[in-house]
Formats: sequence, C-alpha cells, structure tokens
Amino acid sequence: MHSCLVPAFAQHASATVADSPAMLSCSPLCLLPLLLALLPTGATCPDGCSCNDAHTMDCRDLGLLELPSGMFPLVVRKIVMSNNQIQEIPADFFMYYGDLVYLDLSNNSLSTISKGTFSTTRLIYLDLRYNNFSQLSSGAFSSARRLIMLRLGNNPKLEKVDKEAFHSLSVLQVLELNDNALEVLSVTTLSSLPSLRTLRLEGNPWLCNCTFANLFLWLKDNVDVLPTGFDAIQCSLPRDRRKITLNELSENSFNECEYNLTVTDYLIIFFSGVCVSITAITTSFFLANIAQCFQRLGLFQDNDDDEEDD
Repeated sequence: MHSCLVPAFAQHASATVADSPAMLSCSPLCLLPLLLALLPTGATCPDGCSCNDAHTMDCRDLGLLELPSGMFPLVVRKIVMSNNQIQEIPADFFMYYGDLVYLDLSNNSLSTISKGTFSTTRLIYLDLRYNNFSQLSSGAFSSARRLIMLRLGNNPKLEKVDKEAFHSLSVLQVLELNDNALEVLSVTTLSSLPSLRTLRLEGNPWLCNCTFANLFLWLKDNVDVLPTGFDAIQCSLPRDRRKITLNELSENSFNECEYNLTVTDYLIIFFSGVCVSITAITTSFFLANIAQCFQRLGLFQDNDDDEEDD
C-alpha cells in the first residue's frame, strides 16, 4: 500500500533537496527518515470522502457499491460509511488499520461478515444497522474481541443468530438486536457475554413456545439489561398467534413444556428402544443356546448311566 505514496513523497523530497544545496551531497538513504516521518500522517483520502484530520474519514451518502479504493490514512481511528450501497467487506480490508476503533456501516447492503474481518483492528464500536443480514454465523465477530457496542438492529431479514455468533466478546456491554425477524434465540448466545449491560430485543416476531421458555426465564433473571423493559417485547401465542407482552407471561405459562418432547427427544427414545430390543434378542438367543447345550449334556450323562447299569 505504501508504494502508491512513494512518487508523491519522492517528488516532495526532490524539491526539498533542490532548494537546499547543502543536501545535494546526501545519499538517498538520508531521505528515508523523512519518508517514514511523512508516511504515518496519512494525508491521503479516498475520492469523495472527507478527512478533516488523519484520524477521521467520512464517506457517508456517496452511493458507494463497495468500500472506497485508494489508501486510507494509516492512523485512522474513525470511519463513517453509512447510507451507501456497500455489499461486502473483504476479509483483509482493514488489515493495515490497527488503530481503528469506530466503524459505522449502517444503512448499506451487507449480508455477511467473514471471520477475521476485524482481527487487526481495535474496534470498540461497530454499527451494522439497516443492512441485509439473514443470519449471523458462528464466530462472526470473534475477531473483534475489544467490542463494547455492537448494533445489529433493523435488519428485517435477520432471523437466525448462531449460539456462538458472539463468542469471545467478553467486554461487550451493549448489544442491539431489535427490529429484526427473530422468532427464537438461544440463551447460550447471551450467557456468553459476561459484561453485557444493555440488550435490545424489541420489535422481533418472537414465538411464545417451549423453545422461547428458556429465553424468557433468562430475561426474567436479567431484566435490568432491557432498557425498554418487558412491556416493549411481544411474542405470539402458538395457537392463535395473538400477541402479548412478556409482562403477561410467567413461569407457569410454560408448565406444559416440561412434558413436551422435541424431535431430538423422540430420536433418542427411538434409538434407545432399538438398542434395547437388539440387546434383548441377542441375550435371549445366547441363553437359549446355553440351555440347549446343558440339555444335551444332561442327555449324554443319562445315556452313560444306563450303559453302566447294563
């Protein structure tokens, strides 16, 4: 990436040498400290973007279909690219920007996040609202271990979050999953966030079924993390799809779930029955053979006794 800056730096350096006769006898190596000193200032800025200083880059409202080409300031800390049409983040795009702590990609067309995308950054704020995510896979954000705020609300297609999607985000304090298409969410997804202080779940089409029971119990024990409270979160009853707030639910609402069996439960019962049947048949066959052997031995012994009597 540095090669694109060499001509400009070389030209600047040449002009400086020409203006200073005392430097004419200096070897090219004398200019190396000057080039290295100028390089980190990162005076470059992608076309159309605004870089008021080396630490901030604003590329919002440009109609971009992809991340802007060209070199960013190497010491950039804040990048704003909201209100564009960006569809993808290359996995190695941020590898040279180790100081990046703030990234706003809201209101774009992103649908996936590759593992390791943010591994070289120091991100503490990531805004991915108003995009096209349909699911968040395992470890999607595991490389952004310093995240404090993660905003994933208003993704109308987002209906699945893997239970390990936020794995290793041990310092995450704010997680926004509001106004998506979530019907279920594993408790493991949330219990793996020890520093969580704020959680937004309102605006999702939650189902008040037995799968939701564990999430409800977790939320009841951690209601202080919900800034909008139970009143703002609604779920639909399985039978008539009538919507109710979580305040209208209680632990007794899920009593019947204690006796409901899942598909996994049925499979376990089925295979257990098959194994028991096979074991019983094998054991019966084995015992029958042993009994037959003893019976034959008894007949042989009787014949021997008869012969001795004769």
